[in-house]
Amino acid sequence: MSRIARSATVLAWISLSLLPLSVIATRWNLLHFRYGLLMYLLAALLGLLVIVLAGLFTRSQPSEAGRKALSRAALLSLPAIGLFAFSVFSAGDAPMIHNVTTAPDNPPQFIAAPKQRGADANPLAYTPELAEIQRQAYPELQTLTTELSGKEAHQVSLAVANRLGWEVYYDDPVKGQIEAVATTRWFGFKDDILIRINASSEPTRIDLRSVSRVGQGDMGANARRIQKFIDSFREIE
Repeated sequence: MSRIARSATVLAWISLSLLPLSVIATRWNLLHFRYGLLMYLLAALLGLLVIVLAGLFTRSQPSEAGRKALSRAALLSLPAIGLFAFSVFSAGDAPMIHNVTTAPDNPPQFIAAPKQRGADANPLAYTPELAEIQRQAYPELQTLTTELSGKEAHQVSLAVANRLGWEVYYDDPVKGQIEAVATTRWFGFKDDILIRINASSEPTRIDLRSVSRVGQGDMGANARRIQKFIDSFREIE
């Protein structure tokens, strides 16, 4: 087996190993999340390098063993490349924001979240500049209206939050406010969600807000989360 084939095999195994390590280290807080994401990126870059090596040198290998080794290395590198490509594709053209609401002109204000988030978390302030970016990126996010009473809307909102796997840590039916945390599937990032129910006008108005605790951009995750809530609410009401 040639040196190229051996090197590609080693790099492929490193790429494949870094993939779960990056997730475990980040989810279990063994490393700062930025280092975990760098490991994830490195896994994809090493996988890409292996694909390039396989494409350039497979046919020129002097032995069948070398050609098979490069082919296997290319296959081993596909998971890291595929998952990274899927992440980028899912993000689309999402802006570099991590604070999204259905009410940019009057964003719901968190009550319990500041104590849950910790000192190093992203700030909760929602600025006019942020509102303008959101309007351009997510014009479909609008206040949810329902013919349900305030009490009924609150109960359905709780049911939807539980259905979506959110952990509710604040629930005040009198104020019409629910706060919860959602944990992302892979890296375990935590995002805080606020549900504000206004029954003082007809129909009842429900606004949501979702804010990431870490990271500058959320790759569209908060907007998708709010839309999932709205869709699920419509199914249940």
